[in-house]
Amino acid sequence: MAATFQYLVPIDFTPVTENALVFALDAAKYNHGDIVLLHIIAHAKERIPAEKNLRDLAAKYQSPDVKITTRVVIGKVLRDIGLIADSIGVQLVIMGTHNTSAWQKIFGSPAMSVVSNSNVPIVLTQQDTSFHKIKSIVMTVDLARESVQVVKYASQVAKVFNSKIYLVGQRYSDEIFMKKIEVNLKVANGYLQDHGLETTVHLLDESNFEKGLIEYCREVKADLLAATYYQDMFTIFSTSLIQSLAQNELSIPVMTLDGEDTSSGAQFGFITQ
Repeated sequence: MAATFQYLVPIDFTPVTENALVFALDAAKYNHGDIVLLHIIAHAKERIPAEKNLRDLAAKYQSPDVKITTRVVIGKVLRDIGLIADSIGVQLVIMGTHNTSAWQKIFGSPAMSVVSNSNVPIVLTQQDTSFHKIKSIVMTVDLARESVQVVKYASQVAKVFNSKIYLVGQRYSDEIFMKKIEVNLKVANGYLQDHGLETTVHLLDESNFEKGLIEYCREVKADLLAATYYQDMFTIFSTSLIQSLAQNELSIPVMTLDGEDTSSGAQFGFITQ
């Protein structure tokens, strides 16, 4: 018997994180999953009121179709969300994003704390994000081979929701860059097709990739965007892509994970690890 799919939802009692709970609840109803609500406190004296507030929130959304449990943990929010997700074995973290300035703090120096401390993919939702059955996933692939890492997790979500994946790369005039894109798209597409998923490959012009990506999402009615975030890599090709996508004008949820260093080992061995 397959293990129950679990979602972790960090809660800070703001409307945007409550909306992330609503998103997770709708997803869990679809695939018979469970939800773990997490609130992180700085001091032990905060535990009793935090536990009450979290239980009240869980009771507000409790349904016979979804089991909701709560956890209050002493720690640091930006560091420990991913660590806790790893330790309890959830499949997805659903996390509400507040605004651009707040996310600049997370995605910039000195540390990209949430995503970089997690081996679990994170879905970023906005205040206006609502759950739709995930029929279409748009996944970005760029020049770095690390960009293909998210394909494994996108395929897991696609299997759960019977989704089609639209692989999107940037068309370059430079022949060397174009060959790199073609290799990465071929690897990603092959992996997805080997796992029985329907795929389409699309290239966008290099003039304004992010704008073109959002317009393509609108065109194919994307229900989820997927892209790898690079914590420690310097790349001129996607240094701020996730930060921008997290606040996309269509309020599409964005699934991401930290692209680990793949400078050694098999060329694309990390996909099947």
